[in-house]
Amino acid sequence: MNSEIASSQVAPKNLAAFILAGNATFTVRSQKTGTRFTYKVRQPKADAPHFVSLLSGSDNENDFSFLGTIFNASSFVFGRKSRVSPDAPSARAAQWVVSRVLKGQELTNCEIWHEGRCGKCNRKLTVPESIDSGIGPECAKRLGMA
Repeated sequence: MNSEIASSQVAPKNLAAFILAGNATFTVRSQKTGTRFTYKVRQPKADAPHFVSLLSGSDNENDFSFLGTIFNASSFVFGRKSRVSPDAPSARAAQWVVSRVLKGQELTNCEIWHEGRCGKCNRKLTVPESIDSGIGPECAKRLGMA
């Protein structure tokens, strides 16, 4: 993550809204092993699917590789054109996290951290409640969270 941006853990009750907001970047960290993977979940238009990408290089702004797609905010499908194997630990982690979040299930031994920016508009978060949810106050209103 960019060193000038503070990261914050997303509250479990806000995970689905944050991940599906349309412009989310987050890091998943295993509490058991300390292993972490960073993902972007983008939705180009309101009626389009969400595209999941994995940070796969050292440039944490531009080195993201397509991993899969979330359809109808309910299922994650690995992309045929993904350069990442579905058996790779990063791909398995994405599948596990996204599937559990979409089903409203608890994430055990796992933390989700956002980069301090709104999951919808990508503006820097400054309001404490927004830092907790990963969604800024104006975007929360538009998403029906406020």
